[in-house]
This record gives sequence, structure tokens and C-alpha cells, in this order.
Amino acid sequence: MNKEKTLFLILSIVLVGLFILCGYSLIQCFVYNASGEDAGSHLLEIIYLFLHLIMVAILFYLAFRAFKVKTSIANLMMFDVNGILIKKPLFVSAICTVVFLALGIYSTLSLIGLPNAFFNFLPTGLAHDLMNAGYLMGVIALTLFIYPFVHEKEQKQN
Repeated sequence: MNKEKTLFLILSIVLVGLFILCGYSLIQCFVYNASGEDAGSHLLEIIYLFLHLIMVAILFYLAFRAFKVKTSIANLMMFDVNGILIKKPLFVSAICTVVFLALGIYSTLSLIGLPNAFFNFLPTGLAHDLMNAGYLMGVIALTLFIYPFVHEKEQKQN
């Protein structure tokens, strides 16, 4: 198996894990919503997490399709018409990887009980949303950052 297929297989496995994490966050938001005093305050977070589940499922389909057939979106984003790497998307994906994974880790630390300066005043449901969104966008940006280094050029037939 070549490196490009391995990248998309690993992405598919990570997306399954993110789907499970989002389901756990959704259950936690339902539990916090049913806990009496703040009933109904997590409605927007629950709606977002349902939409997030759908987004992760669509991305899983695209990653698995890229594993089985061939990727099309990553080629369009990272290479020009002649197959030369474009530097700007590479830098943007590197910056987005750092920012979003830091957001996901920071939200996770807040959810497990470590006191944070920023998330102390935010609701728990929003911390779950930021954690899931941070990890998902970070993983996508990391995949786009790694893709040009494992991409195998196609041989054009005359």
C-alpha cells in the first residue's frame, strides 16, 4: 500500500474516533440539559453536535472514497494545473493545524477539570463544541499539510 492510501486510511480511522467523541459529547450535553436548573440552555450546542455528526460522516465518506479510488479535493487545493505544489495552502494548513489542535486540546483540558482562564465562564456544552470542532478542523488541516509530501504523481499516457 502506498503512502497516499495509508494517509487516507489513517484519516478514516481518526474520523471514526472523532464520530465517537462527538457522540459522547452529545450524550454529555443531554445529561447536562436534563440536570434541572439550566434546562434548555444547551439547545444550540446539541443542534450543533447533531450537525457535526453529519459533517464527520460526510468527511468519512470522502476519506474512505479517497482511500479506495483516488483523491480529488486535496489535489485541487494543494497543486496547480501542472502538478506543482502551491506554497500558500501549505502554510495556511500548517497554521490552521496548530491553532485548531491547540483549541481542541485546551477545550479538552477544560472539560477534564483543569482550571483555565478562558473556559471558566463558558458553558460546558460550548466547551464540548469547541473541542469537537478544534479536533476535526485540526485533523483536516493536518491531512492537507501532510498530503503533498506523500502524494504520488500520476503518469500521463500519450
